Amino acid sequence: MKVHQFLPSDVLKPFVSRFLVTESEGDLTRQLLPGTAPVMALRFKGAISLNNTNLDFGLTGIYRVARPVHYSSGSAILLVLFNEGGAAAFINTPLNEFSGLTASLDKVFPAEQVQRLEESLDRVQTHAQRIVAVESFLLAQLKTNDKDPMISKAIDIIKSRKGNHKIKDLATTLNINIDSLEKRFRAQVGISPKHFSSIVRISSVISTYQSHQDLTAVSLETGFFDQAHFNRDFKTFTGESPGQFFKKGPPKW
Repeated sequence: MKVHQFLPSDVLKPFVSRFLVTESEGDLTRQLLPGTAPVMALRFKGAISLNNTNLDFGLTGIYRVARPVHYSSGSAILLVLFNEGGAAAFINTPLNEFSGLTASLDKVFPAEQVQRLEESLDRVQTHAQRIVAVESFLLAQLKTNDKDPMISKAIDIIKSRKGNHKIKDLATTLNINIDSLEKRFRAQVGISPKHFSSIVRISSVISTYQSHQDLTAVSLETGFFDQAHFNRDFKTFTGESPGQFFKKGPPKW
């Protein structure tokens, strides 16, 4: 599998983390772990399925569990990886309505503009040209040049604590009641602060784990009450026990 990475233009950097173009040279199935932001997927060659459903032009919300993604031989897809809270700058619908599902892109944005994007991707030949077409599409959808500063601060606090932060304390720090925080966070990010924190916490374990480390010690250091609690949450997140998962290494698109 070939993966090509492209950075967004300066205007889109507050909202888009990066673009990925993934090309499969043979049939391949991998597990896709939950992320902390929606992903826009634009298949332009071959056949790709996510969770056993054909993936064409769609917006994938944040899931709670790992899902299988299958690439047929010769398939290719362009992915827009949004920053946390970034997708809300382009989409009128509250992002929590996409939680746990993949919506056809013409149900998210004006159908005629999605069709023009699809036609543009069919015409061009290089990945750089595809990125230009997608950036042009996104700029046409951009509703604001700023993200919600309170939600951005909440995200920064949760990530700085590696997900080990009580939501009650977070609301106190931000000087907002819990209900208001929950509502704004769900609309801007796509999931609750608690769910977001759990993804950050497990993702932190995966990204920092070293083979010589004791998993019991790791679970306690990351704020889990005990090994059993850690194992249960980890298996929900990845579909495997920590031991099974780390033998194979983390999956990628």
